[in-house]
Amino acid sequence: MKNDVRVTIPALDPSAAKAPARRRSARLLTLIRALLDDARPRAFTSGEARRVVLLIGLCAFLAKLLISMRTYGTQDIHTWAGFAQGVSQRGPVGIYGINFGRLNGTVYNHPPLVGYYLEVVNKLSQWGVPLRVTIRALASAADVISSLLVFEILRRRSSLLRSSISGLAVAASPVLFLISGYHGNTDPLFVMLVILGSFLIIDTRMAFAGGVALGLAIGVKLVPIVVLPTIAVYLVKHRRDLLVRAAAGFGTVFAVTWVPAILGEWDGLKRNVLGYSGINDRPWGLVGFADDLGWSWASQFMIGPGKYLVLLLCALIPATLAWRRPKLIMESVAMSMVAFLILSPAFGVQYLAWPVALAYLLDFWSATLYNVIGGFFLYQVYDHWNGDLPWFQMAKGQPLTTDQVALAAFLWAVLIAILIRGAHRAISNGNDLDVDTTA
Repeated sequence: MKNDVRVTIPALDPSAAKAPARRRSARLLTLIRALLDDARPRAFTSGEARRVVLLIGLCAFLAKLLISMRTYGTQDIHTWAGFAQGVSQRGPVGIYGINFGRLNGTVYNHPPLVGYYLEVVNKLSQWGVPLRVTIRALASAADVISSLLVFEILRRRSSLLRSSISGLAVAASPVLFLISGYHGNTDPLFVMLVILGSFLIIDTRMAFAGGVALGLAIGVKLVPIVVLPTIAVYLVKHRRDLLVRAAAGFGTVFAVTWVPAILGEWDGLKRNVLGYSGINDRPWGLVGFADDLGWSWASQFMIGPGKYLVLLLCALIPATLAWRRPKLIMESVAMSMVAFLILSPAFGVQYLAWPVALAYLLDFWSATLYNVIGGFFLYQVYDHWNGDLPWFQMAKGQPLTTDQVALAAFLWAVLIAILIRGAHRAISNGNDLDVDTTA
């Protein structure tokens, strides 16, 4: 009897049979997702956003440079030409001993660094670059740097979207376009140095370089003195390791630029720079309202001893905020500059450049409103000074028209809105992101 042969046939596993099909389906889904991801708009990186801000800033710079080559600018250019001649005759310190009363009825009211700045301008003039081009080209270059600084500061504190559009708004600012490209003054230059110095000290810990930048800023105009208490308080309270280096950088610039003028031309420096109260036409802010109401006593107080009260308020209140809320130090610096223009008893249309970049650290929408309306206001003013387009001749300053005064009052109100909205937003919410000082 033969042995039975039993053959065991394995049972079929239905799930095993379906495994290859599942793997094929998974690969297909992965491929579809990859195709869809490639089809979607890719988000910008911070490096790409930075390059876009730089590109727009450089395009604006070239446009401003073209304007500076094709137009004369305002009578400030004529005044600068007189100052440059004074520097060529008496030097950057001796210029304080010159009486410029017959030059547009003005005085040499600039801090000592400007004398050395004019020596550079004179040298470039000898090489064939007109003064009217140099002054406006340097201010326009400062705007490019300011736009990048606004981007970098906000990138550390907010979203990439907000930092990018804010940087672009500064790069393409109509206010800065007209002041830097057409008017001809140093206001955009010192604003850039204030932002640069604050950024270097606070965000990158390059305290010595930041101190140098702040020292240069007050060497261009005295206005930045309003931000120094805020930065000093922040360093004393929260970053004493940076205090000595920042003070050393600031002190080095002060010693090189201010000390020779203090020792050699103290009377002229004290009278024309430290004692300067602005021009007599003051259609701006509280002084303008007081004059309209016939309160001459109030306007005289604000022009006289009241200006020191304004300085204290704009310096000490933001400094107090920086003491209590160190994360808001950059916002505190911005508040100082915005508040100072709001309360300033003096006014020139070029002063509108002071808060343009820094306002974006406080509130985007109100800053943009100021930017747009301010550009329209400046166009109206310069067009009035020129007697309509084209603006080829020297624009001589004239009193503002009734409509321009009303527009200036609206701009003043927008600045107040920037200050209030920015302070409320910063104090209530703080920064959206922690500040990365190692970035």
